[in-house]
Amino acid sequence: MATIFSLDLLRAAEGLVLVFGGVIVFYALRSSRRNRSLSMFLLALGFAFVVAGGVVAGFLYELAGVDIGTVEVLQAVSQAVGFFIIVYSLMVMKE
Repeated sequence: MATIFSLDLLRAAEGLVLVFGGVIVFYALRSSRRNRSLSMFLLALGFAFVVAGGVVAGFLYELAGVDIGTVEVLQAVSQAVGFFIIVYSLMVMKE
């Protein structure tokens, strides 16, 4: 069983992930529009999946009462998809 302190620390860490991840997504989207770059758009999309996985998992656990095992699987799948898109945008896309 997690203590109140560890849950507060987890919430704070997820909040930082949301803030800094949101900044990365914002600047990548802005760059993709300025340069009309599909690879930058895909980079932003990948980071959005990574960030959204943690945020959605937190909401499901805290508000919807979904068990921690299911939440962790959903977060891991979202992050894996996001990292795949990031790798694709960096390695495969040639403009």
